[in-house]
Amino acid sequence: METRKVQVTGKSTYVVSLPKKWVNKVNVKNGDSITLFPLSNGTLLINPKINDTVQSLTKEVLLIDQHGEDQLFRMFVGAYLAGYDIIEFRSRDEMAIPMKQCIRKLSQRVIGVQVIEETKNAIVLKDMLDSSDYSMSKGVRRMQIITRDMHMEAIRSLTESNPAIADDVVARDDEVDKLFWMIEKQHHQVLRDVYFAEKLNVTPQEALGFLLVARSIERVADHAVKLANNGRSVKPNHPLVPKLTETSKAVIDLFDDATNTFNKNNFDNAYDVINRSELLGVKIEKLKHDTLSLVDEQSTTVAIAYIIESLDRTRLYSEDIAETAINHHFAQNYSLEINRTLFQEEESRNIERKNSR
Repeated sequence: METRKVQVTGKSTYVVSLPKKWVNKVNVKNGDSITLFPLSNGTLLINPKINDTVQSLTKEVLLIDQHGEDQLFRMFVGAYLAGYDIIEFRSRDEMAIPMKQCIRKLSQRVIGVQVIEETKNAIVLKDMLDSSDYSMSKGVRRMQIITRDMHMEAIRSLTESNPAIADDVVARDDEVDKLFWMIEKQHHQVLRDVYFAEKLNVTPQEALGFLLVARSIERVADHAVKLANNGRSVKPNHPLVPKLTETSKAVIDLFDDATNTFNKNNFDNAYDVINRSELLGVKIEKLKHDTLSLVDEQSTTVAIAYIIESLDRTRLYSEDIAETAINHHFAQNYSLEINRTLFQEEESRNIERKNSR
């Protein structure tokens, strides 16, 4: 770190010299233009390349030889989350048709990626979406709505013994995954690029809060899928179904309240959610003990035990969201306080300038 004294030339021009090591490193020459980017926290960012406020395209090449579909999917998601704009799948030999079909499906598993080029041994995907145009808060709210519907429909498929409803719950999990990966990608970009963070209007601390909540919601959606799948093995007239339905209602209400508390930045309600979660946990433990007295087929007993476990995990993830809401509240207030202080200091300086004239 280096310090520089501010010099005043004329009546309104303030001059600060640039460190020589930095100038040589970024190759700034006499007469070059640089970009000055003021941040909301009072920091002034200097970009030596005036046309590089938007990052150039980045490319990642994935060799598909000796990799299965599951490995390719994980590699693709990893490259997408890292922020690569162009992802190329390449094979040493001619790519088989099933593999091409698999790669095309991969492009549909995330938001904004499309196939832009295809040859005999390569397929190129490009991220066409500017992530800064999509609000993280809107993404979290959308995830909440979808996940809540999935949970409710999973319980309805249990009470109505309707496999079609259960199938729809399983299919909708992909929508939640897409939104979660988008938010995780945005979080990575916020940490890497201050321009992106300013455009998205979030601080790194706030972006972390959105990521943590999105991750908990994604886990709740996974358990909605488990509820739907395990519900296939339980008959609607089973004596524990009314208790499962009642517990499910309490759990999803807790989930809604926790997520709304985060969205509205109301940490007072978060404490209420945490207290209710602990009381609900006691009831769920009693429900677990009730399954021990069941005289059923083993498959039914196991399915009910998994259903209760998914309800309990949803309760715990809701509690995690409430705790994140508390931390997020203070992170946002901290940013607001800094901006307020900077504004007051600027106003004081303006008043001093007027009085000195």
